[in-house]
Amino acid sequence: MHYKELNQTLGNVDIYLLDQILKGRFENKNRILDAGCGEGRNLTYFNNNGHDIYGIDTDPMAIKMLQMMFKVIPKDHFLAGNLEALPWKDQFFDAIICSAVLHFAKDKASFKKMMLELTRVLRPRGVLFIRMASTIGLPFPKDPNFSFLISKEDIYEVEKEMGLVNVESIKSVIVEDKRSMLVWVLEKS
Repeated sequence: MHYKELNQTLGNVDIYLLDQILKGRFENKNRILDAGCGEGRNLTYFNNNGHDIYGIDTDPMAIKMLQMMFKVIPKDHFLAGNLEALPWKDQFFDAIICSAVLHFAKDKASFKKMMLELTRVLRPRGVLFIRMASTIGLPFPKDPNFSFLISKEDIYEVEKEMGLVNVESIKSVIVEDKRSMLVWVLEKS
């Protein structure tokens, strides 16, 4: 398959999300939210494979682009808003993608509020895919480009408080000794 055909099938999907797709993590997970979706780069694969896709982002222009890209999807599936107050009912989604978003939380309290909302709208046994900046593996404590960097201690605390189970070893990648990006895949118990 030519890379252009592959790109039409997958979109410009996050490589770590693709890893989870290839492992079957989203099998039988029909209703999917991309929390912090931007223009929807991580939704193309799911749309092309019959999933019921939703997105939320703080940028109204990104949402308009998303609505134009996925014309046959109801417009109310893509909303401008923030992760601290999600408009969907409890246990609405089978899976949630939150890629490169949560490190923009103002502080730990804001991060936890976002996590509580994501957990609230996720069904039991639902998958929560998170990619975000962290302190793991860094010799220095803070990347000035991000407001909140998660630590190992924060991870354990959130899992315990919110009834989330880590379903795969956390992967952390150091980017040019400047930042650490982790992949955290959870299931709601």
